[in-house]
Amino acid sequence: MDPYEGWNTADLPYWLSTPQQDFAALAAAIVPHVESLLARDGVFAPFGATVALEPYIAGITLLDPPGRASSDVQLEQARAALGRVLAAAPHRAAAMVANCTVILPGQSDPAQAVVMMCAHRDGTAEHIVHPYTLTEGRVTFGPATTTEGTRDIFPPIRLRPYIRESCPPRPVGYTVGVFLAHGMDRAAVLRHFGLEETGMPDDDTRPAPASVASLPGGWTALWCNGAGLRHRVEARLATCPAGSTVMACMVDEPAYAAAATCWRDGVRIWDVSHNGQAGPHDLKVDGTPPPELETVRTAMEMEETQSGYPPGMIDFYFDIPVELVFALTGLRYCQRDYAHGPVVFDAVRDMARAGQAGPDTVPTVWGLSKTTH
Repeated sequence: MDPYEGWNTADLPYWLSTPQQDFAALAAAIVPHVESLLARDGVFAPFGATVALEPYIAGITLLDPPGRASSDVQLEQARAALGRVLAAAPHRAAAMVANCTVILPGQSDPAQAVVMMCAHRDGTAEHIVHPYTLTEGRVTFGPATTTEGTRDIFPPIRLRPYIRESCPPRPVGYTVGVFLAHGMDRAAVLRHFGLEETGMPDDDTRPAPASVASLPGGWTALWCNGAGLRHRVEARLATCPAGSTVMACMVDEPAYAAAATCWRDGVRIWDVSHNGQAGPHDLKVDGTPPPELETVRTAMEMEETQSGYPPGMIDFYFDIPVELVFALTGLRYCQRDYAHGPVVFDAVRDMARAGQAGPDTVPTVWGLSKTTH
C-alpha cells in the first residue's frame, strides 16, 4: 500500500525528496538561465543556486554572480556567497555553476561546458557537465555527463556519527515527533489521538505520515512525521486519562534542535530541550526532570571530551533529550534494532481522513524553539 496514492505531486511531504530529484530540478532551472546569458553575452560569471528545505517541490534560488574579477577570484567569491546562504538557514541541495573548458570522455580536444557542482545536505555530490557550442548567439547543448562530485559545499553535519549511521536514510534529515504512552494500550492510544491501523508495515524508503509500534514494558510508540499531526497529538496530551504517562521526543535535525517532555495524568511534569542554533551546549530544563538526566548529561559531556573533536564541532547536547527518552522508555528515534529484536512500526491513518488523500497542513507547535526554514 502506498500511503500517498492519489496525492498531487506538489502535496507530497518534503521528506520523500531525493538528491537525484533535487539535482534534476537544479539543472532544469539553471540550464535555461545559463543559455540566455550565453546567447546574450557569450560568457557568464560563476554563481550559486540553492534548493529550499521544503516543500517537496522546493523553490530554487539563483544567486547573483560576484563583481568583476579574474575567473579564479570570481569562483571563490561565488562559493563564499553560497556558503554564507547555506550557513544562515537549512537547505536541502545547492550547486555552484561555472563556465569551464573541459576534455570530455572519449574526446581529445577541449570543449566549452557549463559545469554544475551539485551537493545535497546528506553528503551526496555530483558534477554535471553540459557541453555546448555557441554560434552567432545560438547555444546548442550536447549530452550531459555526470561524475562523482566533492563534498565541499555544505557545512559538515554536526550530528554524532552514531545517528547518521543508525537511522534509515532520510536525505533532508529527520524532523519528527515520537510520543511514547504507558498506562494506555495500543488501541486506546490510537483512539485517543484520532488514528486507526492500516494493517500495513511502515516503509522506511517511503515513510507514512504516522506509524505505531508496541514496545517491551508496555510502551506504545506513536511516530509522527507530519507537522500538523504532531501539533494535534501534542494538543491532546492534556486530555490523556488518569494513570497514563506520555513521553514526547521531538527532533529537528536540520536545526540541531531536540526536546523531551513528560506528561502524567494529563499534566506536563518536565521538559528538557536543546537548540543547537543557540550554541552547542544549550540546554533548557523546566519542571522536575528524573535523575537520569544528570547521568545522560555526564555521559554526553564525557563522550565529547574523549571524542577527539574540537569543542562544538559535533553537537553532543542534541542527544541529551534523545538519550533521556531512551533511558526511560527503551526507544531512540534513530534506532530500529535492539537486544530484544527490531522495533517494527505499522502505518496508521487519521480516522477523520480515512480514504482521503491530501497534505498535512496544520502548522506545527512544538515544545522547542523551531526555526522557520
